[in-house]
Amino acid sequence: MIVTKYFVYIHTSRTAGTFLNKLFMEHVPGAQMIQYHGHLADLPDEFSHLPVIGFVRNPWDWYVSMFFDYRRKNQYVYWIVSDQGTLGFRATVSRFLNLGDNSDQSKNLLAQLVKAAPTVIDADAPPRRAAPGLLSEHFASYPADRGYYSWLFQLMFESKRTHSVHIGRFESLRTEVMRLLTATGTPITSEIKAYTSKAKGLNSSPRPRDYACGYPPELEQLVAERDKYLIDQFGYAFSSGVT
Repeated sequence: MIVTKYFVYIHTSRTAGTFLNKLFMEHVPGAQMIQYHGHLADLPDEFSHLPVIGFVRNPWDWYVSMFFDYRRKNQYVYWIVSDQGTLGFRATVSRFLNLGDNSDQSKNLLAQLVKAAPTVIDADAPPRRAAPGLLSEHFASYPADRGYYSWLFQLMFESKRTHSVHIGRFESLRTEVMRLLTATGTPITSEIKAYTSKAKGLNSSPRPRDYACGYPPELEQLVAERDKYLIDQFGYAFSSGVT
């Protein structure tokens, strides 16, 4: 979570956050990193009047990016859900999608996640546990009706306060970030223009470009069912937004 005098940025995993963090921290005056992957619910009151920006990604594509990136980093949520990295893409993503299905398998996975996740995220929290921005209490209250990505997205942006929230689409990142900056009244400097148009992507996952090839029909449908919240809200469809 980055705070500026113009907006608050919420960084959901695998939505170009490294690229955007660098843009905001280096080119928006006075930008402050409050917490990496910080949640809107944890925004200090003094900044609650600011508009909020963030990004969303096609869920089918998101799971591909998540799998290959988390596998490379041995991210602890992936490590648990993938049975210590022994499962492939289809089995692992199925487990992520079914975490709330109340099966014995999912109950066991959630119990492991509750135990592995930190109870608080502060300076003493192990970096590899703190980076996802997820706490034991989040996994302990995992809902029954949502896929992992929809759950994570909603968790990042939920708040007891009312905010003006502007969401850009990852698939049109460079034009969308300019749209969001304009919507929040952020001055568009030549440095921002240059970075947005010319800077290389950062922290890209080592993944196949065409995500559709990894999905058998039953897994494609499972994403459609479990991530219906994001698909309906942002108009996504399978095989659109390939990146």
